[in-house]
Amino acid sequence: MPDLTITRPSAAQGLVWVRQGWELFKRTPVPWAGMTALVFLLLMGVAALPVVGGWVIHILSPFIVAGFLAASRAAQQGELVTFLYLGAGLRAGGDSLLRIGLIYMMANLLLFRLVAMVAGADLGAIMVQMEHPRQLSPDEASALLRDFFPILGLGTVVMVPLLMATWFSPALAHFEGFRPIRAMWWSLWVCAVNWRPMLVYSAILGLVGIAALLIPLGLGLLFFIPWTLTSTYAAYRDMFVTTGPGVDA
Repeated sequence: MPDLTITRPSAAQGLVWVRQGWELFKRTPVPWAGMTALVFLLLMGVAALPVVGGWVIHILSPFIVAGFLAASRAAQQGELVTFLYLGAGLRAGGDSLLRIGLIYMMANLLLFRLVAMVAGADLGAIMVQMEHPRQLSPDEASALLRDFFPILGLGTVVMVPLLMATWFSPALAHFEGFRPIRAMWWSLWVCAVNWRPMLVYSAILGLVGIAALLIPLGLGLLFFIPWTLTSTYAAYRDMFVTTGPGVDA
């Protein structure tokens, strides 16, 4: 039976993943953009739910990622990309994806509480103020920045491991049938040991993301989001490989 193992590519491989992701996207950009628009509409509807909307989005996110990754595999194999792949997570690994989403939701809730407790600030009030910066006086803006940057630093320290644990876990749950904790541990592990190519990869996508946000009406996100996920699939295929009987190493 084939075994799953990981590779340790060089830092330059991060750029290769971005290029490979673009190649998958540009073959059929319209279906990818259409899938992304459909997801946006879905998430807008969910976000409108009182109180729980934002947390439900956390639960749904592994299913959405699995759908795009399944579509990426289909595109890589020369198959047609359609919105039907958005339901792929319900057909394979759904239980694990649900639990990953619940863990992600709870971790974000605990992170919110932890940062608020350590920083001694009202995060809710800060978020509301940041949504309306023009209404702040100079003194209020200065106080906001004074509170925000320590929170940002602490949040980053805590959030990075969580992002590493959830980056590839939907793929491992959907493609490999991994249980939630195992999938998240393997994702964290591969991101940690391959931090150099992951850093290059993240930096490039970060710059592309900034450029995408400058495009009016959010149209840039219609290519940036699927490109991010097709390149994630490229990274997944490169770093997670199967070996053993019947598999070419």
